[in-house]
Amino acid sequence: MTARILFDFPPGWQLGLPLVAAMLVLAWRSLRGRGLGRGAASVFCGFRAVALLVLVFLAARPVWVAKDEEAKNTPKSAVLLLDRSESMSLEENGETRYAQAMAFTRERLLPALHAASLNVHPLLFAEDAEVATGNQAASAQPNGRRTNLGGAIARGLATVTGRPLAVIAITDGVANESADNARAFAALADAGVPFIGVGVGNDRGVQTLMLRRAEAPPVAAPNAAFTVTAQLEMMNAEAMPPFDLALLRDGRLQQTKTVNAGKGSRFWQETFRVLEKDAGVHNYALQLMPPSVPGLKCVETQAATTVRISSEKELRVLYVQGALTWDYKFIGLALRGDPAIKLTGLTRTSSKSVFRQNVESAGELLGGFPTMLEELAPYRVVVISNLRPADLNPAQQELLVRFCGELGGGVLMIGGADTFDSSWQSSRLEQMLPVMFSTDRGVRGLDRPFHLQVSDEALQHPVFQIRDDRPSRDVWAQLPAFTHYSRVDSAKAGAQVWAVHQEDQGPAGRRILMAAQRYGAGQSAVICVQNFWRWRLAKDCESPYFDRFWRQLFRFLGESGRQDVAIHFISQDLRPRSDVRVVLERQPNPKNIAQAAGKFLVRVEGGDKAIVHEQVVDLAPARPVDLVFRAEKEGLYTVTVLDAMKHAVANRSLEIRDINVELQQTARNMEGLRQWAALSDGLAVKLEDCRDDGGLVNTIRSKIEQVRRNRVLRRPVGVNGWMLALTAGCLGAEWILRKRFGLS
Repeated sequence: MTARILFDFPPGWQLGLPLVAAMLVLAWRSLRGRGLGRGAASVFCGFRAVALLVLVFLAARPVWVAKDEEAKNTPKSAVLLLDRSESMSLEENGETRYAQAMAFTRERLLPALHAASLNVHPLLFAEDAEVATGNQAASAQPNGRRTNLGGAIARGLATVTGRPLAVIAITDGVANESADNARAFAALADAGVPFIGVGVGNDRGVQTLMLRRAEAPPVAAPNAAFTVTAQLEMMNAEAMPPFDLALLRDGRLQQTKTVNAGKGSRFWQETFRVLEKDAGVHNYALQLMPPSVPGLKCVETQAATTVRISSEKELRVLYVQGALTWDYKFIGLALRGDPAIKLTGLTRTSSKSVFRQNVESAGELLGGFPTMLEELAPYRVVVISNLRPADLNPAQQELLVRFCGELGGGVLMIGGADTFDSSWQSSRLEQMLPVMFSTDRGVRGLDRPFHLQVSDEALQHPVFQIRDDRPSRDVWAQLPAFTHYSRVDSAKAGAQVWAVHQEDQGPAGRRILMAAQRYGAGQSAVICVQNFWRWRLAKDCESPYFDRFWRQLFRFLGESGRQDVAIHFISQDLRPRSDVRVVLERQPNPKNIAQAAGKFLVRVEGGDKAIVHEQVVDLAPARPVDLVFRAEKEGLYTVTVLDAMKHAVANRSLEIRDINVELQQTARNMEGLRQWAALSDGLAVKLEDCRDDGGLVNTIRSKIEQVRRNRVLRRPVGVNGWMLALTAGCLGAEWILRKRFGLS
């Protein structure tokens, strides 16, 4: 191929040349009209034409393209990357992936590359890459904890002297490190080298079972039920038998349960209900006891968390209603036996008057619903019943949203069609609640008796554990029939659906009657039943169950363990020998929202109680503060915030585990290999495609030869000092001629 100039942006000259011609014609006519002779006008237009043509030339982005003669003179070579990460140790058809890769490399690929007179530079890679001989590759063990394919590509190109003809990777494509990807992309582009990926393994993966993590509330009150939750994941299971899950408290076995896993792939939760009497910090560990299944990989089998048990503070509930309701009366009766929960009522009796109940001072709620966050802050839960959007202006709705999202309060909406009015749609309040409002109010007067169907998720929740001597499902099945309910369309993503209608179908399934979700630092919930109080009067239902439900619901919504300082762990790749980012946010004081900043001591302890980090920070409400500590080894780390008197005001635990990410995704990732190939004009193929003699090998050789023949040099043209000098010279000459002929 002979050298030539091409344009990367042809419209630059295709549009530019007609435009320059038109400009020159207009300039010629203008100069002639001003009495200039043909010769002088031609000189003027000549200088201007040169300057404009230079600009059009550069706008079309010219490049000089020529055959890369240097490639003919350099030794022919190829980089060979062999994946030795742990996912390559998985057995398929009685042979590991690494053994399959080595057999293909030794018996097919290397002989073909040597026959093509290519020098092969082999490298073994996992979390890093290293040059290896044939014996080292044959004796290597596939036990790398990470797969950094991008780093291996960059290292391979840097290792070879000159420019190789190809980078060939024998891997399953399960790359879980991406920090070096940008560097590898740039190296491939600069060298003009194709990436050829050979995918090893199958596209389905192997059977895996994993205990991802344990979750529990950071703080709980004595004798108040809470849950320790195990997050489990199962992949590609054909028929997983039941297995046991154990809960240990401070190193001693507390509870066990049998889990029915089923088959297929799923992600689910298993919960343990805990009632803790002893104050202090307790460690709760979960232990998965895997079943005996041939070929099953158990990635992680342990997880732990901590819970601080401390006496709860007074929990105040503000019940706001548009008119006097039976719900308020019976909820008040339910709370009489619990001195820690105080119910305050605010009822709108007309457009300009309110009725207050159980207020603490003469001026409390005197003007109706609060208009400032300081007035709402003393409450932990706000209940909305029989209110319409006109009863809460946008500012008050925003205040309620801030109460939930910023102060960590709970908001409950309860009632039927009068409460869940369609005019709430797209309001600020709807954004906070766990359901989407419906425009369908139903046909009034035709509501037939119905029963609640409580979800399995709810039956695992502490709020619904209302009797200790019988299964929760049996107790909730005895609830009486109700007659009036509101119609909402669907639950929001992330919401927990607690109960649905037994038969009424909505746009997304049966109508939701109870649901909850986390919003910011707080909780929001709905009970879409107009006459929920009928439960307490039912003949077959004992009132203590009704009372216990409301006490537990208000504690859940108010987060009885809410701490003075919120501790958030930023989502990141947490593993040993890494930095952990923590965000601290001081909660506003209910009696003084605008309190000044104060100094707090942040202490981080490891599992052995050794202090790994201490730092003094200034904390003020609504001003988050970041800090970083180093987690050198595995274990449970506890972050504690102490005030000036060295009293703990908040704590939270975080388990650091060297999670085996290699086995989290065991299916071959051909899509990742195809992306690398597409970016470098390369090739991505499956190992099984080379079962015929020389099929895949010949394809690889053809691709290398094609790239080698088509390799060219591309250099920008015109972006230099000569072009700049020519343009400036023409413009300067035109300016001098204008002065000479008096045209300026």
